[in-house]
Amino acid sequence: YQLLPNDLALLDAQQLKNNLENEYEDYLWTPRITFAGLFDVPDKFGETLYQSPVIALGIDFLSDESIQFKIWDLEHKLVDGSLMNKKNEILVSEPLANRLHLSQGSKVTFIGSTMYGGFTTYNYIVSGIFNLNIGPISRDMVLIDLEGARLALDMDDAASEILGYDKEI
Repeated sequence: YQLLPNDLALLDAQQLKNNLENEYEDYLWTPRITFAGLFDVPDKFGETLYQSPVIALGIDFLSDESIQFKIWDLEHKLVDGSLMNKKNEILVSEPLANRLHLSQGSKVTFIGSTMYGGFTTYNYIVSGIFNLNIGPISRDMVLIDLEGARLALDMDDAASEILGYDKEI
């Protein structure tokens, strides 16, 4: 449980989301994947230079209907780089970036487990560094687009949870 496994993930997430949208029209429904693992930062020869545990959130940032950048107010919370625009790009918390000596364009490898319990590695590129100003909670945090998380974790059409946001907000 400490590695936030997704072996009990919600399957057929799109259908579940559609059902929720039909039944509760006053809410914006969005899937999310919460997971943990290890980040490996290579040197110029591909050998491990730095490593750190990470807590990652796979959020639907890049779909056409997404308002997650606005909800998270990430444009104002970036301290370096830019917002992600590809599924293999990530945003890294400032404390984690400092600890791993990361900057925009840095390459990192996620090491963890799939929702089926298998070993996985996936390469990401740092597009930006953020500071949410929420203390230790975000110390090891990484934000990833939902589809980039699904690829890394073998979670096609699956999610850890589906969140509802009041459309009035």
